[in-house]
Amino acid sequence: MSNTCRGYADPDRSMLELVFAPAKEWIGRSDEEIIQATMAELEVLFPRYFGPNAEEPACLRKYHVVKTPRSVYKTTKGLQPYRPAQKTPIPNFFLAGDYTQQMYFASMEGAVLSGKLAAHEICKAVQAGTLPARQDGAALLAS
Repeated sequence: MSNTCRGYADPDRSMLELVFAPAKEWIGRSDEEIIQATMAELEVLFPRYFGPNAEEPACLRKYHVVKTPRSVYKTTKGLQPYRPAQKTPIPNFFLAGDYTQQMYFASMEGAVLSGKLAAHEICKAVQAGTLPARQDGAALLAS
């Protein structure tokens, strides 16, 4: 965060952001309940920094809980074949987004990977001659 928001740059502090998904069981709980459960989980995952026996105790300075119902789709077994590919049957129409076929679920990582896969499909189409290259994009395709 300190790389994008210099106001957060502090060598003595860290920032942690967590996403609960699917959030069906959490959406109705209070912010305090969510924070309490989060801190308990952090004690299990990082006992060096959290909990009564922490060697280097971390301190929760502030928190902000954001609840966004239906913000991500529920991942279930066998869902992958129903997610659209980046290359579509429509010429010159490609898809990118965390909902498309890629190895991550609904996430920023999934969206980024999907964008890379879509770009790869576009490059393949240009190289195959099925999609004309624009003059201003020629240098990108050559590299």
